Amino acid sequence: MRRALVLTLTLLVLALPLASSAQEDEAPTPPADELTVVTPYPAVAVEPGDQVTFDLTISAPERTEVDLAAEGVPEGWSASFRGGGFQLDSVMTSPEVPAEVEFSVSVPAEAEEATVPITITADSGSDSAELRLRLRISAAAGGEVTMEPDFPGLRSPAGETAQFDVTLRNDTPADLQFELDASGPAGWRVEARPASEEGATTLAVDAGSSETIRVEATSPSQAEAGQYPITVVARAADTEVSTELVVEVVGSFALDLSTADQRLNADVTVGSSSDLSLLVVNSGTAPLTGVTMSATPPSGWDVSFDRTELEPVPPGETAVVTATITPSEDAVAGDYVITFSASGEEAEDSIEVRTTVTPSAIWGILGIALIALTLAGLAWVFRRFGRR
Repeated sequence: MRRALVLTLTLLVLALPLASSAQEDEAPTPPADELTVVTPYPAVAVEPGDQVTFDLTISAPERTEVDLAAEGVPEGWSASFRGGGFQLDSVMTSPEVPAEVEFSVSVPAEAEEATVPITITADSGSDSAELRLRLRISAAAGGEVTMEPDFPGLRSPAGETAQFDVTLRNDTPADLQFELDASGPAGWRVEARPASEEGATTLAVDAGSSETIRVEATSPSQAEAGQYPITVVARAADTEVSTELVVEVVGSFALDLSTADQRLNADVTVGSSSDLSLLVVNSGTAPLTGVTMSATPPSGWDVSFDRTELEPVPPGETAVVTATITPSEDAVAGDYVITFSASGEEAEDSIEVRTTVTPSAIWGILGIALIALTLAGLAWVFRRFGRR
């Protein structure tokens, strides 16, 4: 029993400091014992013609109304206190909820470079406080808006889309809403939009931050190989920035194989050869190189070409190739299929030609001779034995 009592007293002694510490942690921060007005950035640089805004925090040891005033604002300048969407002359503040106020100063465009001190006064009747601000007027203080592409030049085949990412940076003290525009050569489809939004043509960029513009440039399918300029423009109020992009079109590759008369059939005779004219057409926008001719004939047949390797075929041009078809000596009358192919380094095409085989003329002559001999034999038999 005595041991249990000692253990209980020991636990109570150990718990007292912990409880005291917890109470200290939960205790509210004691209120300020005087009226104060503060801002995180009391000295700033501003460009002539711009506006600068200070975020003010006003606190007092008790709930009270505080009158606000600004001293030292030069003649011709405008300054105001704002909060809750209103222009303010005074605010209510308390230890629990300090008042948050914006103090804005508009600097005339003709203001000369100098350092201008302005004093903010806060007066509750029983207490007062001051905050000294400094505005350094400088033509270079306003910052600038810049536009920089990740890659200023891209390579793309004709008819396909080149995609650029362009960084738009707003280093001015004001939030800006930009209108986006992009243009390219005639016949091109060019679009500039925020990278995060489909179909949007405007882009909001906060002061001191940046956003990404997505630029898509699609060339015509028949665009010739070469370099083409793309211009991107962003406009906001009196600010306009632009950048130049380049799309290098490497040309499109397309090959069409056909016959000279556009018919996919031919006639051949056993025992002889027949010629077939083939057309290799470059229907793309870039030269075709390394084009070779080949054929897949029936077993025992022979197909040869007057040239199996072609010189480079320019865009829109046609190369004529003659194929010589020799059927097998054992071929019987009927239809056969021969596959002709034209294969280049960049494109290829093939066609199937239905080839009709007719017997050799020699067999026809032999057949006629055989018929003639048969008829002659019958005539001789009738003359010799007809009277009997």
